Amino acid sequence: MRLRWWMILLFAANRLLAADWQPLFDGKSLDGWVVTPFAGHGDIEVRDGTLVLNQGVLTGIHRTNPPALVDYEVSLEARRVLGGDFFCGLTFPVLESHATLVVGGWGGAVVGISSLDDQDASQNETTQYRSFQKDRWYAIRLAVTRTHLSVWIDDERLIHVATAGKKVALRTGEIEMSTPFGLATWSTTAELRNLRWRSLAPPAPAAPVGTFVLPPRFATAADRITAAATNSHRSWNRLAELCDRFGPRLAGSTNLESAIDWILAEMRTDRLDAVRGEPVPVSHWVRGKESLELLEPTPEPLPLLGLGGSIGTPPEGITGRVLVVTNFDELSARSAEAQGRIVVFNAPFKSYGDTVRYRWSGANAASKAGAIASLVRAVGDFGLRTPHTGAMAYEKDVRRIPHASISAEDAGRLHRWQLRGTSPVVRLRMEAKNLPEATSRNVIGEIRGTSLPHEIIVIGGHIDSWDVGRGALDDGGGCVAAWEALRLLRELGLQPKRTIRCVLWTDEENGLHGAKGYRNTHRSELANHVIAVESDNGAFDPTGFGFTGSTEAMAIVRAIGELTGPRLGAGRIVPGGADADTGPLLEEGVPVAALRVKGERYFWYHHTEADTPEKVDPDALNRCTAALAILAYTLADLEQTLPR
Repeated sequence: MRLRWWMILLFAANRLLAADWQPLFDGKSLDGWVVTPFAGHGDIEVRDGTLVLNQGVLTGIHRTNPPALVDYEVSLEARRVLGGDFFCGLTFPVLESHATLVVGGWGGAVVGISSLDDQDASQNETTQYRSFQKDRWYAIRLAVTRTHLSVWIDDERLIHVATAGKKVALRTGEIEMSTPFGLATWSTTAELRNLRWRSLAPPAPAAPVGTFVLPPRFATAADRITAAATNSHRSWNRLAELCDRFGPRLAGSTNLESAIDWILAEMRTDRLDAVRGEPVPVSHWVRGKESLELLEPTPEPLPLLGLGGSIGTPPEGITGRVLVVTNFDELSARSAEAQGRIVVFNAPFKSYGDTVRYRWSGANAASKAGAIASLVRAVGDFGLRTPHTGAMAYEKDVRRIPHASISAEDAGRLHRWQLRGTSPVVRLRMEAKNLPEATSRNVIGEIRGTSLPHEIIVIGGHIDSWDVGRGALDDGGGCVAAWEALRLLRELGLQPKRTIRCVLWTDEENGLHGAKGYRNTHRSELANHVIAVESDNGAFDPTGFGFTGSTEAMAIVRAIGELTGPRLGAGRIVPGGADADTGPLLEEGVPVAALRVKGERYFWYHHTEADTPEKVDPDALNRCTAALAILAYTLADLEQTLPR
């Protein structure tokens, strides 16, 4: 009798445990999934309750909303039908990163996780070798906790690796398109079924003092916003049209003003309220023609980009021997050698904030040392001989000399020659000049609030760019994400209590003239600005928001992070929300936030010819749009105003 009761209790416990599982595939359709646009992918079918990934090069599907970011478990059954490589490549989130479980890879036998400490599934501590039979179903289970990654196949635990101190990341390449949660096969036809997940997190405790609980209606709105934002590539198509039609958008240029005219017309088509361009005086620097020639020891042209604000050279150019230094202290110590030379700052990239000072003020230091011109190594952590432009400034009463950017590779080569005892000679030609102020416009479109229209939530980016590339990452993507957020809310009929205002600031790159102009024009209503949110870190996958404001306000923003986290992987709310264009508003007491993204590749393209729409992932841009829309709508429709 006692044994029977134990069996009943065990059966009940197993039933309760099984009830925790939630399906990820309904066995009838691809509902909730998107075909991953791998090059050369095979066809995808749903047949007899089974998902079929037919043989291609890399074939897969993914979900735009992961089931969870950590403390969860996924299980499925999979079998290889045709081919000889991996028949289950499960890409999954691990907090703010991602990894891929490979089953049957590298010729058919490898099981492992890619990647740990930059080593892929075939070469790290998770690597296992198993023989997999064709047409046999294998039960695969993955557990992701804050401390370990674990994998079982047919209830045998093959992997149990601690993640503390390890770099967890995806293998570089097309598999990155599987994020945030996806399935893929390589040169193999596979069938998968019974795909499900469950949470391993402990029950949530009662909300402690100082937390904020949102009404349930905001979760419903967040679901609608996410679904609408991620069901097409409309945002990316709009970004591509902006970049393709008008090109780079330097302050003072016809390109910028034509782009603004087009945006204003499109905003009116989107039925936004109070669409207008507010005039702002802006800088007007013109690059002109420019070149850099290496004359000795081996003649050849070198890539060059003059820096914004720099003067030009005489028509015949400036010819001189170079002096390469790695920092300001070395220049000071070798100032006697700098007389009559062209100083090259070969400062390795540590961080943007640390290294950009050589671009900003390098000409002043070189001039004080007696140099006739200065060149700075591209301010970025990766490049393919791509110089990076950007703003520089002259100090008052310092002799002005031309200042330009060269590639990291060429700065390194000049330095190596110098270390070998050779002093290279270059000829610099620049037609750069500063013209009188021009007039541009801040772009504004709104959704007017229903009951508290005088209270304003601002979201936006900066519409100007440098005169190279197409300004897609910096900051066309941020502008389009903010603009599309309003269009989505209008399309969904989500009319909030407060006004949501999209502001696309002009001339951020050359001195924040648009941001300062907005502050000055709207100074009388700044007391009613609830928050100002900027997206100017590249339109990569969002991770959450930085926020600067009161403790009470932070609790509310963190509650909104509970909406954006599970839906978009954008739930990390951290202190520090100031960004360039919201800085003038923060100085006036307005709370500010900044969209944070996975911007590891941002400075590969920043201020270069390579900043084009192709660097923006359409799905990542959709998630940026959705995150901004959820934050803006929730703050605009709360019963209480965000406290200062």
